[in-house]
Amino acid sequence: MATEVASGSDEKEQGVETSVTYYRLEEVAKRNSPKDIWLVIHGRVYDVSRFLNEHPGGEEVLMEQAGGDATESFEDVGHSSDAREMLKQYYIGDVHPNDLKPGGGSKEPPKSNTCKSYWSYWIFPIMGAILLGFLYRYYMAESKSS
Repeated sequence: MATEVASGSDEKEQGVETSVTYYRLEEVAKRNSPKDIWLVIHGRVYDVSRFLNEHPGGEEVLMEQAGGDATESFEDVGHSSDAREMLKQYYIGDVHPNDLKPGGGSKEPPKSNTCKSYWSYWIFPIMGAILLGFLYRYYMAESKSS
């Protein structure tokens, strides 16, 4: 059963009132058919039914996660910032607070994973360039002495 609750006072001060729809995990679990696919990612519920045929990893990937918490799988794949932005259009609500795991259920991905993956893209090319520089200098020194 979904429940709606008005969100923070910032919107009310600006004259805009928004509401958040909360879904129980039992309700999300029922949405696991090819025509009705819901996923939980970082405590938010997404209806990705329309995205099934467009998913670059294939529909099987979404079907495996349908009706459950796909946070770990979503982060393990390392989705791009574009994919994270695209996710917003499928957002339908949040997981009910009583269903969130203690200490978990954050709505934002952990920052350490983002930083770690960022450095791994740069450290190997930099180390390779340094190694090539040393090899070039060694080769040039050997060719001059011969």
